[in-house]
Amino acid sequence: MSKTNGAIPLLGFGVYALAPDVTELAVGRALEAGYRHIDTAQSYRNEAACGAAVVASGLPRAEVFLTTKVTPRNFAVGKMLPSLRQSADRLGVDCIDLVLIHYPSPWDELPLEVYIEQLGEAQEAGLAAQIGVSNFTRAQMDRTVEILGPGRLATNQVEIHVYHQNRKVVDHCRKLGIPATAYCALARGMLFGIPEAGLGPHPLLLELAAKHAASVAQIGLAFLLAEGHVTLCTATDPEQIADNFAAGSLRLDAQDLASLRGLDMNKRIVEMPYFPIFD
Repeated sequence: MSKTNGAIPLLGFGVYALAPDVTELAVGRALEAGYRHIDTAQSYRNEAACGAAVVASGLPRAEVFLTTKVTPRNFAVGKMLPSLRQSADRLGVDCIDLVLIHYPSPWDELPLEVYIEQLGEAQEAGLAAQIGVSNFTRAQMDRTVEILGPGRLATNQVEIHVYHQNRKVVDHCRKLGIPATAYCALARGMLFGIPEAGLGPHPLLLELAAKHAASVAQIGLAFLLAEGHVTLCTATDPEQIADNFAAGSLRLDAQDLASLRGLDMNKRIVEMPYFPIFD
């Protein structure tokens, strides 16, 4: 598996909204398919299931990259490091490969400095090999770099897919020399159309899928990978897990990429009242 920026594997398996028993089974299948990057979060309540699946896989610890995210309830002074020790215990590791701030403190209840400084302390204490953020605007990224110092921010995980390419945030990540990490990479199924409305996939996606003898999902994922994003996707069906992973071997040409960039509609799917409005 190719890697980028501090050896974050480009293609990751996410476990958002999966129950612990489903998570353990799905992560096991993902590792069998070839995934080596598992993305979870404290708020998902399935860190222990991820850790159990890694142990059951028999893979050496060094071969599996684990990401988790700190929930805002653990942002207060003195709370983050103990919470991450618990996360590490649930994951069955001494050091978590990548720890992210899940999203900024809702409605700026806590100043950015309070939790970003603790994030830096977690890395210094050896709880996190790399640190980053999620759902941060350009201004919040800049302030994070000011607080942490240069060279420490590993990524900003935000919603990115062909219908919401989040270009200003992505461009700012590139300016900072870090990859963006794309969640909702398949637009939570929107790439496959809206069956209840009688709509199938966009004709361009079908055209490119036929051209490359690939699935629509593979086209969507291969696009994000070609754009240089760390790309996360979720599935539970073994065939879909393997199909998604195979996107890592699909190469789109320059015209394909230009056409897919034209599908951007700024169509954000994850709308939470406490998430910042992206630039």
